[in-house]
Amino acid sequence: MYPKRIVVATRPSKLSLIQTEIAINWIRRYFPDIEFIIKTFKSTGDKILDKPLYEIGVKGIFEKEINLAVLRGDADIAIHSLKDLPASIDPRLELACYPPRDSPYDVLVVPKNFEPDIDKLDRNSKVGTSSIRRKVFLKCLRSDIEVVPIRGNVDTRIRKLLKGECDALIIAECGLDRLRGHIPEIEEVRYSRISLDKIPPAPGQGIIVVVCKRDDVDLLKMLRECSHRETTIEAICERSFLKSFGGGCHTPIGCLATCSGNFLTISAYFADRETYRIYRVSICGSSENPEELGRRCAEELKRLIKSGGM
Repeated sequence: MYPKRIVVATRPSKLSLIQTEIAINWIRRYFPDIEFIIKTFKSTGDKILDKPLYEIGVKGIFEKEINLAVLRGDADIAIHSLKDLPASIDPRLELACYPPRDSPYDVLVVPKNFEPDIDKLDRNSKVGTSSIRRKVFLKCLRSDIEVVPIRGNVDTRIRKLLKGECDALIIAECGLDRLRGHIPEIEEVRYSRISLDKIPPAPGQGIIVVVCKRDDVDLLKMLRECSHRETTIEAICERSFLKSFGGGCHTPIGCLATCSGNFLTISAYFADRETYRIYRVSICGSSENPEELGRRCAEELKRLIKSGGM
């Protein structure tokens, strides 16, 4: 029997709450009579704002406390941005449901009187990001750029941009799209999508995931019934790549899987922070086994790096 009431654990940021509503509204399309109660919990990443993400040294800095609420019984489900989850989570938990994916791409954000184009940034411009992936891929494109660490919610980062703490930001496009109309700062900037070959997205970027306990059989069955097929396949493929390649947020890798009917393509990238060289692999296969395709992609990329691209 499906539950009539579900308690949801999420982070207290505006973006997290919007993503939570997106997930809830998706589930309600299939189960309209369920009552949802939202509880917020601060994560390690919400509490430590004076360091870049890659310097904090804790896995799952945006998900650990939220998932613990589910394991303690304080909530039935947790809702996350998939890219914030480490390659392996507590084995008592299950990634149960994915609403349809939003844009997986990064964007370059600038004040609205400037042009949002990486190639047209002035020499020695300061670009704000706390992602090692974005930092190294950007340096591969523009070695003259100064990358400055910048943390905080999206609105906080945009305010820092407008105050002149940096000349541009790199942010996930899905976050800005979801926040449009919710924070006034977005109206003061312009942004444009960064192509896959310049700065590839983090595995899982643009995907919202609903997590529950593996032994909560009825809830798990219900959530799986309403998981979006193509997004589920892409998520499994990209997380398989991440787990097989290793490294997480401390490694400059990016990937994107695209599912269309029975076909699945994944492109993966690695940026060498010593030589500023980018390695790329793209493979196609059946959507019937996304986990295997992600693993194969990781192995091929590792072989390419080892051979020096030969």
